[in-house]
Amino acid sequence: MTRQISILSGKGGAGKTSVTAALIKMMDAVVAVDADVNASNLPLLLTPERQTNNDYFGMDIASIADVKCTDCGACIAVCRFDAIARNASGRVEIASDCEGCATCAHVCPEQAITLVPRKGGEWYLSSIANGFLVHADLIPGEDNSGKLITKVRNQASAVAKEQQIPYIVIDGPPGTSCQAISSITGADLVLAVVEESLSGLSDYRRLAELVKKFSIPHFVLINKSGFNQEIMQQIEATANEFAGTIIGRIPFDQDIPRALQDLQALSDMDTYRPVIAEALATLLQSLED
Repeated sequence: MTRQISILSGKGGAGKTSVTAALIKMMDAVVAVDADVNASNLPLLLTPERQTNNDYFGMDIASIADVKCTDCGACIAVCRFDAIARNASGRVEIASDCEGCATCAHVCPEQAITLVPRKGGEWYLSSIANGFLVHADLIPGEDNSGKLITKVRNQASAVAKEQQIPYIVIDGPPGTSCQAISSITGADLVLAVVEESLSGLSDYRRLAELVKKFSIPHFVLINKSGFNQEIMQQIEATANEFAGTIIGRIPFDQDIPRALQDLQALSDMDTYRPVIAEALATLLQSLED
């Protein structure tokens, strides 16, 4: 049975993707998922080789058949999104901000309006040194990012089953929005990468509250630590409050961003490889218990 680990952070810039890449690189076989479809960064550290490109259609939008349209304007009157208007020639046109509600198609007396798929992005299947990576790019401004995350996760599950790979590791989006929810639904455990800062503490609490609602066990890796002992203690107290287990601490170290600039993960650094190895061992043992 394939087990899924979702890695999240309550805020951007906490180091979630660098930790995720490090864990993935130390695994024997894995299907990695970059669920941050608005800003996919995991491929930068895993150097994948693209296998397939696939169009993603997130929603349908209205389209007018000019040969049928009589320009009566009935559709303009009912569009609540102001996405239908007349052009300079007086012909009725549907703009790109159509929300696909289909009200215009319902009222059109000539049945000149139909709903057609609109491309919202692309998703990719790539190979990496120890498995596969499924990732995606949502076209800026497009909706249904949660649906695209579900798409890449489903594809990852299919690949894991076909290739008999036991683990899926998901690099989730920052925050606790619907995108984060799409990233943890059905996961076996969550790893929270928490920055030692007031904002990191606040956002971790919101993330812990979200994970609790899903009844998923969670672990905590504290990143950029060593600045404030009081905040560290508050993070520890919050983890204890929400039954989280702290499995590692990574100090603030200028060598880390320098390594990332060279596309090196934490697992490629002699100083932090043991920390990542211990964290990975704890996560995998938890899945077996």
